[in-house]
Amino acid sequence: MLFAFFCSPASGFDTYWHQEAVRHAAEAAGFSEDARKIMQIGNFSPDFFGPVSELASQNLQGQALQSLNQFGADNAVSRQAAVFLHFDNLFDELQGNAKFDSMFTQLLKNTQTALAGYRKQAGTDDRTRKVLVLITLGASLHAVQDFYSHSDWVHQDFSKTKTPPVPLPTGGTRAPTWFEFRAKADKPDQWPFQVKTGIYPPVGTAANTHTHMNHDNSRLLYRELESPGQPLVAQAKYHAAGNVPAREGDDASILAHQQYAYNTAVAASSEWISKVEDNADAKAAIEFARTWNLKTSDPKLVKELDAGLATLMALSCAAGKWDGEDPPGDRGVLCRTVLDKGISASSATSADNLESIIIGLGTRAAFPWALKYTGKFWEVHKQYGILQALSQGIGSASGHYSVK
Repeated sequence: MLFAFFCSPASGFDTYWHQEAVRHAAEAAGFSEDARKIMQIGNFSPDFFGPVSELASQNLQGQALQSLNQFGADNAVSRQAAVFLHFDNLFDELQGNAKFDSMFTQLLKNTQTALAGYRKQAGTDDRTRKVLVLITLGASLHAVQDFYSHSDWVHQDFSKTKTPPVPLPTGGTRAPTWFEFRAKADKPDQWPFQVKTGIYPPVGTAANTHTHMNHDNSRLLYRELESPGQPLVAQAKYHAAGNVPAREGDDASILAHQQYAYNTAVAASSEWISKVEDNADAKAAIEFARTWNLKTSDPKLVKELDAGLATLMALSCAAGKWDGEDPPGDRGVLCRTVLDKGISASSATSADNLESIIIGLGTRAAFPWALKYTGKFWEVHKQYGILQALSQGIGSASGHYSVK
């Protein structure tokens, strides 16, 4: 537990890109707006119980900081499980294409098993069962999306393979997904390339650190935790490979490279939902929750859901993980609004006052109050062991991988 509490991994795609990937996949799969939003909260949970909360806490003090630290301590087991849902190369242990394949296989099995079990969860009501199903599916998508953010998958030259880059109707391209490539290639260990993912914790002497490898934000600007002083440095030089290479100092190519990774993650998200549904019981669980309309069935929970989404947005902005530390365009305006218009936490006293919760979460620490009104979506993690179920057979309590 101490490993999980003090050494949570850096997050995957920054929250904005994770949220957009879920939105596209959920809409394509016919989920209702409310069901999709709950999936988005679930998608945030591997970061919520880890790096984003830790980074955001640097902007908190006093009672708010104490409350956030206490929340982390109370959810230490979830934090421990979240370590393994980012596809990081923890301690340089994730070696060989076969291990990546085993992780995908185990995660798929875990997701199907968890969904089937939560659909029939004893001692609870349909409302809670639907939340469990959607949160779990969203959290599993986070892990899938992180593979394309944290690895050099999009650095491979797929134009010379049986599965070349895929043109998109809206312009641009994406790489094939893991499963698309696997369906047309030999066994993973016989592929002509070896996939690598960023080493975490980052080691200063290593080439493939987490900082160098990830595609988290649209400008590929990251703090180098492995370098003295943790400087904020452009990392484009580590992304100058593949079918859409980034070039140092070329903003257009940098954005195109990051979007190539993001577009691949979107396709992989839709593919993942379909693969989960190959299991009849898991599909029945998804059908049970797919068209849930809270506005007609549970108006009170709508407010709690909106507060939950406000929480993830504000925490991400405070942590510099919405789309980097200085988000461009409208994303930057949104974060600056959250961070600059802080209010006292005492004014966020009811779930009806969502604007106060959204604004106050930035630097003035309404976080503990917001959690009070979004418990349906956060407390289920500890109560039902969602992240533990997803990481079963992938990692151990020691913080090391157990996948074969």
